[in-house]
Amino acid sequence: MKLQAKEMDVYLQSKSYVDTVLVPLIPIDFGEDLKLTASMSEYTTALTEELERQFKGRVILTPSFTYLKKDGVAAVYETLLRWNEHINDNEVKHLFVLTSDRDWLQFEKEIGAYCIWIPALPLEHIDESHKYTLIHEQVQQLLPIFIEKWSV
Repeated sequence: MKLQAKEMDVYLQSKSYVDTVLVPLIPIDFGEDLKLTASMSEYTTALTEELERQFKGRVILTPSFTYLKKDGVAAVYETLLRWNEHINDNEVKHLFVLTSDRDWLQFEKEIGAYCIWIPALPLEHIDESHKYTLIHEQVQQLLPIFIEKWSV
């Protein structure tokens, strides 16, 4: 489910089945890393949207959690920690964050979320049909991670 009013009506009716929030973590840089962060954003967004589609009815996909790359993840760590506390206070059992920014891995235990790091693949020169195949195959590799964490 996407965090949209229409879909939240369904969520409120089936809250006991929806136990997971998925947050895309996306760095932004309008300087020398503009193209890199744009690629990270495109790839992370494509993956999280496909994960949401695969797990519709169990996962809520939030809008992207964006931050300035130059500030580093430590600058926004506390905000993400508050997100997790809020999510836990509202009886959601699992928080997954997906990012192409490796720096988040150092905070996985502290934020209490399952942090999935995926190196970004540049999608700009791939035609749409191959892009979908690539994303779908990557998501198939991520599915066992979710299933394993849910069984704990």
